Amino acid sequence: MTVLPVINLEDALGGNEEKVADEISRACTEAGFFIVRGHGIDRKVFDDAYELSLGFFGRPAAEKDALPMRTSTARGDNDYSPYGYSALLSENAYAYTGKQGMPADYVEKFSVGRLVLDDAEDLPFPADERGSELRAALKAYFAACETVSARVTELLTIALELPRDFFATRTDRSNDSLRSQYYPGVQQEFLNDQGMGEHTDGTLITLLTEDGPGLQLRDLSGNWIDVDVPERDHFIVNIGDLMARWSNDEYVSTPHRVRLVDRPRQSIVFFKLANDDAVIEAFPKFTRERPAKYEPIRYETFSLQKMDALFGREARS
Repeated sequence: MTVLPVINLEDALGGNEEKVADEISRACTEAGFFIVRGHGIDRKVFDDAYELSLGFFGRPAAEKDALPMRTSTARGDNDYSPYGYSALLSENAYAYTGKQGMPADYVEKFSVGRLVLDDAEDLPFPADERGSELRAALKAYFAACETVSARVTELLTIALELPRDFFATRTDRSNDSLRSQYYPGVQQEFLNDQGMGEHTDGTLITLLTEDGPGLQLRDLSGNWIDVDVPERDHFIVNIGDLMARWSNDEYVSTPHRVRLVDRPRQSIVFFKLANDDAVIEAFPKFTRERPAKYEPIRYETFSLQKMDALFGREARS
């Protein structure tokens, strides 16, 4: 197991923001992964989301399959936030990185996007009391992740020498998503132990919690390193391709995967994105001594290229 940098957000109180910001920035540069605690989110928010999600995954297959994941809503074809259920082997993380013909993933998922914050939205949840409780639990968890991601990115603006509202003004309408995931233990009939194939995230940052081992990251030497946390209310945070591009690749979007182990595993992952009209252009701090590696791009274009690959849709011009 590797020891990731641990960032205690409580340490940023009392005039220590610059120190914590530098710790986060250093972790983004050296590993692309770090752990966040001291975030102030009630443990019950995590426990409710995990327990109600586990109850959902324990439902008969026919009930879950009646709530198939959709990747757009009435608000427009460009909303790729996922909503609903996806079964074992229905997705392939390798595809997200542009690799074709690779095996699919042994993971079940139940997903929501920003619309879960609006109780009036018609979303695919079970139409019973436990379904209503699951919706409330994922709503609370989603809101908590928005709070934590906002705090982490605000601190990063200090290290990046940007206005404090730089990320806030570019992510306030983003199609963020949350996926509650269930990995079965290794089973004899499975073709492999691939819970989720090797990939990088397309995010600004990703916040993940878990209740057991299985997550691995690939270090700079190419070795796969086990990552785990002692409690489900510790966030494992990683940099995504969006932040890597914004930082002129100074911040590392680290490949990672999930291997099945000898017991089931749950995780909940939150993907923090950017507004469709946000222009992704290298931060000035990282272009003073070398030129920008990428041309500026609207986030909408950047995102659709990746999501079309993940969901097997024809690429758009």
